[in-house]
Amino acid sequence: MAREIVIDFTLGADQLSDISRIRDFGEDIYRQCRDDHWASISLSEVDRATDQLRVSVRSARRVRRIEQMIKKLLVRHRLNEIARLSEATQPNDPV
Repeated sequence: MAREIVIDFTLGADQLSDISRIRDFGEDIYRQCRDDHWASISLSEVDRATDQLRVSVRSARRVRRIEQMIKKLLVRHRLNEIARLSEATQPNDPV
C-alpha cells in the first residue's frame, strides 16, 4: 500500500505571495522526486496548489527519507513556519 505525505500550509496576509512560493516549492519537490524515483507529485497538482500538496511515496520504508528532503526544501523556500506535514495511506487501485 502506497503512502502519501500531505503538506498543509497556513496562508498569511499576503496569500498570493504565499501561493506563488508554495508552487515554486512544489516544482522543486517535483524535480527531486523525478531524480529520486522513490516519490512522485503531479505537476498539474502543483500548478493548482493553494494550501496543500500531496507527495506519493512508493515504499513505506522511504517515507522518513522523503520527509527529510521535504523539510530541507521547506527551509530553503522559507515555508517551514507555515507548513505542517502528515502521512496518509493511499487506497489500493481497483483491479
